[in-house]
Amino acid sequence: MKTRALFLPLIALFLVGPLGPKPVEACGGVTAFIADDAKALGVRPATGPGGITFYYDKDGNALLPTSVVKVESALAEAVAKRYLEKRHGRYGHLEFEGFSYDHGDFVYMYHAEVENLAYSVHIGPVSYATDHAHVHVSALTGDVYGPGCGIGSGIVEMPFDPRAYSKELFGKRLPYVQFDSHFIAKEGSAPTIDGKIDPEEWRGAGHDVIGVGTRQKQLTAYG
Repeated sequence: MKTRALFLPLIALFLVGPLGPKPVEACGGVTAFIADDAKALGVRPATGPGGITFYYDKDGNALLPTSVVKVESALAEAVAKRYLEKRHGRYGHLEFEGFSYDHGDFVYMYHAEVENLAYSVHIGPVSYATDHAHVHVSALTGDVYGPGCGIGSGIVEMPFDPRAYSKELFGKRLPYVQFDSHFIAKEGSAPTIDGKIDPEEWRGAGHDVIGVGTRQKQLTAYG
């Protein structure tokens, strides 16, 4: 299955295919990208947090100009790790999920497994419990939002403190991939992302075993 890189130079839309026909949405959020020339790639402008101008592309994805980004991905990842250490102490492998325009801000989304966590969350109408902590880091401010609708409440839980991070992290980008999939479809036969499972669409596809949920019997945190 094809995915899309987080950062879009002017030519990138012609080189990298989309995950599906529509942008990913959860509680009003949409898939977003950081673009060197967002205006050239967009079809309509919009006003974002703090009065910044960003753009929507023809597929409805939000394009954030590089010029307004305060926190690049390497720094955002360090912020997410610091938040997990302060809130949970110990945690498993940190994984990047995607970049989203969600709850009025542009955020890097991460998750990591936390021992003994039973975290109640919901995405749109779907509610479930998970043993993964979810972290939203603002690309515009570096603040971390607490858990909530769409796994991000819009309420700042850890304000950004630039003194806590190495200067080498500022302005550094990591090779992130948006909403990476555990499934690999054959070239030319990618399934339709429509919430339905058609065995013929997935025939011959490779896959990884993934776990969902928690082993705990009682909830320990709410979102």
